[in-house]
Amino acid sequence: SASATTPLVIHLLPKPTKPTIATSKDKLCVGEEATLTATGCNGTVVWSNGTTGTSIIVNTTGTYNARCETVCGTSDASNVITITPGDTPSAPVITPANSNLCNGASVTLTANGCSGTVKWNTNATGSSLVVSIAGTYSAVCINSCGTSSTSNVATIVTGNTPNAPVVAANNNTLCNGASATLTATGCSGTVKWSTTATGTSIIVNVAGTYSATCSNSCGESVDSLPVVIITGSTPIPPTIITTSNSLCNGASATLTANGCLGTVKWSNNATGTSITVTTAGTYNATCSNSCGTSGASNVITITTGNTPVAPIISSDKASLCSNEMATLTATGCNGTVKWSNNATGASITVTTAGTYNATCSNSCGTSGASNVITITTGTTPPAPTIASNKLSLCNGETATLTATGCNGTVKWSNSSTGTSINVTTAGTYSATCSNSCGTSGASNVITITTGTTPPAPTIATNTNSLCN
Repeated sequence: SASATTPLVIHLLPKPTKPTIATSKDKLCVGEEATLTATGCNGTVVWSNGTTGTSIIVNTTGTYNARCETVCGTSDASNVITITPGDTPSAPVITPANSNLCNGASVTLTANGCSGTVKWNTNATGSSLVVSIAGTYSAVCINSCGTSSTSNVATIVTGNTPNAPVVAANNNTLCNGASATLTATGCSGTVKWSTTATGTSIIVNVAGTYSATCSNSCGESVDSLPVVIITGSTPIPPTIITTSNSLCNGASATLTANGCLGTVKWSNNATGTSITVTTAGTYNATCSNSCGTSGASNVITITTGNTPVAPIISSDKASLCSNEMATLTATGCNGTVKWSNNATGASITVTTAGTYNATCSNSCGTSGASNVITITTGTTPPAPTIASNKLSLCNGETATLTATGCNGTVKWSNSSTGTSINVTTAGTYSATCSNSCGTSGASNVITITTGTTPPAPTIATNTNSLCN
């Protein structure tokens, strides 16, 4: 009798999982290479550039991924590695320890912010440079990606004992307990005042004589010329008024200044307590006495009177529903806006449909009517139209339902709201559209059904035994 055949065991193996890839560097400069390595693959790694192997070397920028191949198939793509061109280095920042060379001393220049090689304009290299000759110094930063632009320029000069600064005061009289700011110019070192204070500017509130010196690494100057500060009383600005703010038909306006015990000077260079003007413009005045001049008074604006032009009106809505209100706004009027419903003001609120316009009035007359705004009564919105990206749901799938043609709020038959919703349950769906005027009828109906899994096939063979 025939002996039993050896059993054939067939294993069902899964599709391989996607590998994880990494790179030794993500930027390449000229001549550089990056090593890409894939982990997590028990088969053959196939890279997106067509090469195979657990590790590959690339010298070209771009995006790379990999898949794992076994007898059971090919995995999904791995994560993506992006290799970009390397960056030319930024210019370094040069900081000198001192900008003056005094008595044959040297100065150390330091270059900051370079991750490569610092090359100076003297052809020396290194992050610092010691110089003993006056001149201008700069540097560049060099790495495998190229050479940076030139740094800032450090200017080293031969030091000298500084000249005395020039001292000035913004006010030589201290009025009513005020202070004065003293400023020293022409010093490239440290300013030291006769009060022992230091700094380019100081504030003083005591009358007296003030001077300053200038010091640098090479020494200290002689005293500056003195500034004398005295005590006084500065007048306050006057208050000005006008008989008219608008000049109509060639009229004039009289401006009067009050509260000045000195000399009134007007912004048009006229003087006197009162002046008459026939020209439109802005006017103010100051008050002067032996202590000084006050600040400017209040400003009076005189305009040339004209009958105003019609304003331009607009509305924030053209239709009113239920208890809604529309806001009407008039622009372009420098006077008083009066509306066709007798309301006044640049902006009004209306609750009634109708037509509206406005006029603009000032001391010279009233404009013609503005453009017309028509407010209508709103209507209930029409039903939206709905559609679905699929009509059958299999194995936990999701269908997206979308409503079009609604300018309000879409509400679905499952109580969801929004222009689009996702559903995972078979059934019938419709939607309505709502706005402040009401709710539409129901839209068309979309029916979503549940899909079924196909039955297993039946297989057959033409022979049950394989010989020879």
